[in-house]
Amino acid sequence: MDILQKLKKRGYISQTSNDEGVASLLAKERATIYQGFDPSADSFTLGHLMPLMMLHHLQEAGHKIIFLIGGGTGKIGDPADKAFSRKLLDPETVAENAESLKKQVENIGLISFDSENKALMLDNNKWLSKFRFLDDFLLKVARHFSVNEMVKMETFSRRLESESHLSLLEFCYPVLQGWDFLYLFENHNCKIQVGGNDQWANILAGVDLIRRKHGEDAFAITHPLITTPSGEKMGKTAEGTIWLDPEKTNPFDFYQYLQGVPDEIVPIMLKTLTFLPLEKIEDLLRDPREAQKKLAFEVTKLVHGEDTAKKVARDTKKIFGEEEGKIEAVPTFKLPKEGLELDELLKQSSALPSKSESKRRVQQNAVEIDGKNITDPKTLIAKPCLIRYGKNSFLKITQG
Repeated sequence: MDILQKLKKRGYISQTSNDEGVASLLAKERATIYQGFDPSADSFTLGHLMPLMMLHHLQEAGHKIIFLIGGGTGKIGDPADKAFSRKLLDPETVAENAESLKKQVENIGLISFDSENKALMLDNNKWLSKFRFLDDFLLKVARHFSVNEMVKMETFSRRLESESHLSLLEFCYPVLQGWDFLYLFENHNCKIQVGGNDQWANILAGVDLIRRKHGEDAFAITHPLITTPSGEKMGKTAEGTIWLDPEKTNPFDFYQYLQGVPDEIVPIMLKTLTFLPLEKIEDLLRDPREAQKKLAFEVTKLVHGEDTAKKVARDTKKIFGEEEGKIEAVPTFKLPKEGLELDELLKQSSALPSKSESKRRVQQNAVEIDGKNITDPKTLIAKPCLIRYGKNSFLKITQG
C-alpha cells in the first residue's frame, strides 16, 4: 500500500488540492512536506496529536518533514475559527514556547530530528522579520492576492458579518502563510503543505502564490478536525484543554478523558491516534466499551509511556471496584489541618475553575465523596477521601 492510500484508509486525509498530483509526487520522489504550528502555548494539545501522527507516517515512508514553528505568524495569531482578535504575544514568549514545543515533540518520539532522514525544524520569524515592507511584501507577495477573494474566506466573512473587529494585521495572516510556503518552495524544494480543514483557504493561498510566481505545482493536504456530536473540538472540556504536557493535564485525567469520548468518534481516534492495525480496530469496535478502554490505554501509552498507561489503567479499575489496592496515579491534593469546604477545595486544587462551577456540579448530582452523593457545595472536607466531580474526573485528598 502506498503512503497516500495508507493515510486515506486510516482517516488522516480530508481533501487534497490535486489527488493525482499528490499521489504522483509521493510515489516518484522523496517529497518535502511541511506543517506549521502556532507557538501560542508551551505544550501541544490532544488536538495536535493527529497531525503529528500524520507527519510521523510520512517521515516513516521516507519523505522529508519540515516542522515549522510560527514564530513570526504566531505574533499575530491565526484568525481562523476565532470570533475576536487575540492579545498579541511578545517575542520572548513566542521563543520560549517554540523551544518547549520542540522538546515535547522530541520526547514523544513521533518526529525524528536526528535520524538519517531527520526532520528540519524552522522558525518563520527568521525570514518574515527581515522583509522590507514595500519591496518584499507589497511588490513581491501582496500584489498576487485578491482582496475580493480574501473577504469571502469564512475566517473573515464571519467577522465582517458580525461587525467584530478585524485588524489589518489579522487580514494579512493568509498572505504571510502563503509567503511561508513560497519561501520553503524556493529554499527547500517543499511542494506539499499539510494542515487542518480550517487551514484549507490559507494553504491554497500558498499553492496559488507559487503557481503565479514560478508556474509550478505545489499541493495542499488537509486532515479532519475531530469534533464531538455537539460540534465541540476534541480535547476541550469544562475544566479546560487536554494538554500533552503531564504538568498541565495529569496522565490520569488524560486517560479518563479518552475513556469517556463519545462512541461516534472512537473509530476515527483509534485509526489516527494509535498504531493499531486496521483489522484489530475493526475487531475492537464490535464492543464499544472495550474500544474506548483500548483507545485510552494506547493514546496514554503513546504520549506518557507504557508504565504510566498501565498505572492509570489500574487506578481506574480500583476506583470502579474492578480491582483492589492502593490508588497511585489519581491527581492528589493535600488538605490543610483545618480542612476546606468542598467548593473552595476544588478551586484551590485547580480541579474546577471556580466555586460557581462546583455549585453547578453539585446541583447536577455530579459530585461524590467516597461514593456518596453530595448535595451541599459547602460540605466540609476534613479527612482523606476520594472526590468524584464529574463522569471521569477524580481527586484524591490526603492529609497535609
